[in-house]
Amino acid sequence: MSAPTDPPKEPPYSAVAAVAEAKLDEAPEGFDQVQEYLRRFGYLTDDTKVEQAEELGAKDADAKVTGTLDSDTSTALAQFQAVNSLPATGVFDEATRALMTRTRCLLPDPPAPSPLAFTTTCAWNKTALTYAFDAGTADIAGDDERQAVRRAFITWSAAAPLAFREVATNQSPDLLIRWGNANCGDTDMTGSTLAHCDYPPGCGFYGNAIPRPLHFDDQENAWGLGGAGAFDVESIALHEIGHFLGLAHSSDTSAVMYAFAPSAGTTKRVLTTDDIEGVRKLYPPTGPIFVKHSGKCLDIEGQSTANGADAHQWDYWGGNNQIFKIEWVETGHYRLIAQHSNKVVDIEGQATGNGAQVHQWDWWGGNNQRFRLDPVGHGYYRIVAKNSGRALDVSGISQNSGAKIVQWDWWGGDNQRWRVGPAPITSLHSGKVIDVSGISLNAGAPVIQWQYWGGGNQRLRLDPVGGGYYRIMVEHSGMCLDVEGISTAQGARIIQWPYWGGDNQKWRPEGVGNGWVKLVAKHSGHCLDVSGISANNGAQLIQWPYWGGNNQKWRM
Repeated sequence: MSAPTDPPKEPPYSAVAAVAEAKLDEAPEGFDQVQEYLRRFGYLTDDTKVEQAEELGAKDADAKVTGTLDSDTSTALAQFQAVNSLPATGVFDEATRALMTRTRCLLPDPPAPSPLAFTTTCAWNKTALTYAFDAGTADIAGDDERQAVRRAFITWSAAAPLAFREVATNQSPDLLIRWGNANCGDTDMTGSTLAHCDYPPGCGFYGNAIPRPLHFDDQENAWGLGGAGAFDVESIALHEIGHFLGLAHSSDTSAVMYAFAPSAGTTKRVLTTDDIEGVRKLYPPTGPIFVKHSGKCLDIEGQSTANGADAHQWDYWGGNNQIFKIEWVETGHYRLIAQHSNKVVDIEGQATGNGAQVHQWDWWGGNNQRFRLDPVGHGYYRIVAKNSGRALDVSGISQNSGAKIVQWDWWGGDNQRWRVGPAPITSLHSGKVIDVSGISLNAGAPVIQWQYWGGGNQRLRLDPVGGGYYRIMVEHSGMCLDVEGISTAQGARIIQWPYWGGDNQKWRPEGVGNGWVKLVAKHSGHCLDVSGISANNGAQLIQWPYWGGNNQKWRM
């Protein structure tokens, strides 16, 4: 249904817009509407002084709607102001009224200021999620509104180890997406809200049934793709999918997860650092950490589980002493947890000097155990210790397995650049990288080799799926490398396909020396191979029995 033109839609929260400014103990006409707003979004309850983080915006609380700006309402106003980066005066002033009358998300806000900008609820107990589309909107031609939502899923999958797959409505999706009336059955969006979603099961605001809802108000709003006079589907979907993943609202006004929507005709399609840190707190990246200059990975020596075991570089072979969970601990900083020992990467003796050894130790929270990950291009990062400001470094720029990891002043060498996100995978025989042909977003697009140029169709992420196997996700599409048709035949093509958990989508890296690996398909035991040993751009990737050719060796 397209947006109605008769009668015209009232401005968002028009009843609040009509209320005069007020100070403590004043009761201007209609002030109960301000209190209803504060109640609706989780600020004004039977005791506004008690934080309700565990029951974010709990609907069973009795709000004190008195029509007077009493002390409870003043506390609620101050919380609203603090969360939304306004001076926390506790009075109803012009700036507060102006913000309250903006179009916004229907879910409540954190009820008290947080030391963080982002806030979270709970996470799904899986990282491969499904969605389906029900009714669309007549405001947008063809399938383009669905394409906009698909792009929003791709954006989130590039930020965290998540995979999304579109299914039919009768295939038990985790999320059901539709456009419809403002009063959609589980809530009423009339007058002020563009769309609503809900948190993962276990912390839902509207219940915990699956599928979770993502409903766009098509009765009162015009929808578009960034053009004038309409709300941008991709921007609103990006925000609502954040809720589906477990993110609550952020107080960072630039963040996608800020409660107030971008105005009609504007867009907000890029995740901020705040959004990315939030989703990674819920879904920490886990996997090997490769260094650029050698292709080897961070490894705890001898698979030791003892405190003080040194970190060095080693050919990747799939051991849990080479797998690290990158877990958020505070704004801008993470701890790196070795999966075999549950100990963390640590600068020995809390040293701040160049050359200090990196080892593992029990987590105790020191700044020598907290690391900042700074992007340095093409999926690589410098990993900087908080206590010293120095970067993890392979000593002496050595190419050898067993070379120690130390800290050193950042100078930009490839022995200081670590892959912890999507990055290229390079063929030994040609020097070209894995590439999705034509930057296609289509399921079934061929996977080829091509000269590296930095596109998202050439940046790949390894997400562990158990047993030493990984799904290899393509950044630009959110799909993964797949042996076509689940074929076990030698020569079967490699394509991109939405992740569904098949063994033809699971790959095991096995070291073959000098930092190179072969990638073995679980279902067939065959290896990723450049067809015909071709060195040409566009050569198809296939599976083939391993015979040791350089066209079967890859640098991660």
